[in-house]
Amino acid sequence: MKVALPLAALLTSAALAAPTGRDVSRAATRTAEALGGVLRTCPASFSRVGTPDKQCVGAAGRVEAVRGQLSAALGGDLYGVWRSRDGQRSVYNWVRTPGGYVYLRVQPDPEGRAGSLLYLDLPPQSAGSQAAPQAKPAVTVTPRAQTPPPASAAPAPQPTPTPRPAPAATPAPRSLAPVPFTRTLRLQAQRLNGADVRAVQDRLIALTRPSGGGHGDGWYGPVTAATVRAFQAANGLPVTGTVDRATWDRLFSEEAKPFPASSIALP
Repeated sequence: MKVALPLAALLTSAALAAPTGRDVSRAATRTAEALGGVLRTCPASFSRVGTPDKQCVGAAGRVEAVRGQLSAALGGDLYGVWRSRDGQRSVYNWVRTPGGYVYLRVQPDPEGRAGSLLYLDLPPQSAGSQAAPQAKPAVTVTPRAQTPPPASAAPAPQPTPTPRPAPAATPAPRSLAPVPFTRTLRLQAQRLNGADVRAVQDRLIALTRPSGGGHGDGWYGPVTAATVRAFQAANGLPVTGTVDRATWDRLFSEEAKPFPASSIALP
């Protein structure tokens, strides 16, 4: 029974004799006869390729057709399937000879003299291989001890700024009003009445000079409106005879200025 060996084993096995230049010539002659091609000198561009034993064959037909013809003619003397490294533009295989397997490549003819060019040569193992380059000895680098940088002088402590006390809130002026301000007091057809009117009247009486004392009646009438106008004029307020919020706050503040009774223009 015939056992197929891996390609590497076939090319390197000591059981097989290494092919020679004569084996390359035999394989070239055989392929030329199978294709009806001709032996020829390899192109000048191949001068630096392969070994001095290389042979070339010119054949009609494209690479695919030549590959098919060789597969049919050489049969079992080819090592397995054809291979390619350039997208099938060229293909390569190995041909068995009495001395061992010979390398075979089919490619387009670079000189254009034929449809395809066959290149045959000794496999790399038979042609000898260059000695593997020696690895460079490892260089041990001993790191130098790093001198720690001198410790920088600690920064001088900065004086902690003394927080400034928050400015004291200005207290709201104390109101002397016995009742809160809830409405604007003015002279109108339907007289206003209430505790706020009485508080305004009592405060106006207290600020009138000379003060005769007494209390108001709680009704906002023409005399009350006239007295309010005299107070507003003495305290730099708009003279309206109406007690709005500004007049109320000034009237019941400690800064309220007294005014003479003679300044009251009675209706």
